[in-house]
Amino acid sequence: MKKIFLLCLISVSTYFSYAQISIELGAKGSYNSTLLFNTNISDQGAEQDYAMAWGQNYGIGAAAFIGPIGVALEYYNGNHTGGYTGTVSFLGEYKSNVKLKTNHIPLLLKFKGESGGYIELGGQLNTISKATYTIDYTDSDILDGESDVTSDYAKTYMSAILGFGANVRPMKSVPLALLVGVRLQYGFGDAKGVDAFGFSLDNSIIYPDYQKTNAVSGGLMFGLTYTISSAKN
Repeated sequence: MKKIFLLCLISVSTYFSYAQISIELGAKGSYNSTLLFNTNISDQGAEQDYAMAWGQNYGIGAAAFIGPIGVALEYYNGNHTGGYTGTVSFLGEYKSNVKLKTNHIPLLLKFKGESGGYIELGGQLNTISKATYTIDYTDSDILDGESDVTSDYAKTYMSAILGFGANVRPMKSVPLALLVGVRLQYGFGDAKGVDAFGFSLDNSIIYPDYQKTNAVSGGLMFGLTYTISSAKN
């Protein structure tokens, strides 16, 4: 057993001795399809349904690689929108949405190939600084309006991330690369919030069986990265 452990230790040491060490710095942004999923909303049928919604994020990040394996820490400002639509008796059709102002801190494990392709996975801490609810009825303006619902949302929640893409270097002699990729996020923590009419999902009279809200998004990542590398011999 000791010989096997020693052999593994020598193998790992040898790998680190010859592996290329690199630091990747980047400015990044994303454009996403976003959803605030809650089972209590889903169960309301035609009265409350989901509509397409969009969000954007922009920020910076840094990753440290030993060979093809790296760890990345990033920071983003942006927004996450929940969109809704439906039909109410005597009032007709409506559209509503909740726009969350958000900050995100992902911690990711990354794997990159020699051609610039990469896969990433990890966790993300999300914070909500402001939530604005808006509703618009098609045939009437009487009930249209906007309200601040920040207090109904969680201050923080956690997400899981999966992404893939490539760093494309236009000139091989210059360590600058264009980043293009896809990133998927699933919030397994409870973002809380309001329904399509702006009523709190924490209201036990309307929703006696409380269900958590999952913030979900998926979209394109883009950016510019600069890599500092050195080969150890």
